[in-house]
Amino acid sequence: MHEIFYRLLGPDDLGEYRRIRINCLEQYPNNFGTTSQEERNSEVLKLDNSISQPDSYNFTIGAFNTDKTLIGICGFLAETRQKTKHRGEVVQMFVDPNYKGQGVGQILLQKTIDKAFSSELIEQIILSAVFENEKAVKLYKRAGFVEYGRLQNYFKSATVYTTQSFFVLNKPGIR
Repeated sequence: MHEIFYRLLGPDDLGEYRRIRINCLEQYPNNFGTTSQEERNSEVLKLDNSISQPDSYNFTIGAFNTDKTLIGICGFLAETRQKTKHRGEVVQMFVDPNYKGQGVGQILLQKTIDKAFSSELIEQIILSAVFENEKAVKLYKRAGFVEYGRLQNYFKSATVYTTQSFFVLNKPGIR
């Protein structure tokens, strides 16, 4: 078992974030809505701002091995509209497959949930996952997320369609 360290990502981690993001898209192209080519061609990735300027509502937690290599990420982005500010979304959850079975994803997700709910503003966390990604679906359900819907043919890659499952977790004490 490897020793793993967890912390918020900051501006110095942008290069490592880009590396692991493209790596995850190459390894699991059917589990994400973006392609590795799209990310390579993009000047700004979805979590760049939450990494370069993290705050209580927009942040990314990283898992690092003893060599200080980023091996997992879990991002959180809060809604900004007046009527949805109480909600945020877990995005781009990924753990390097060399570290599977060590609980890294579970710890990343729990640290993200804890940080998000430590804000008085955030009452609800949403996320989605490809239904066929059984490990991710099980992880989210173990963490207390409840599936509230599925949309067939959500992603299409060539002639392959995938179904997307949508999940919600309410802050304890909130219905």
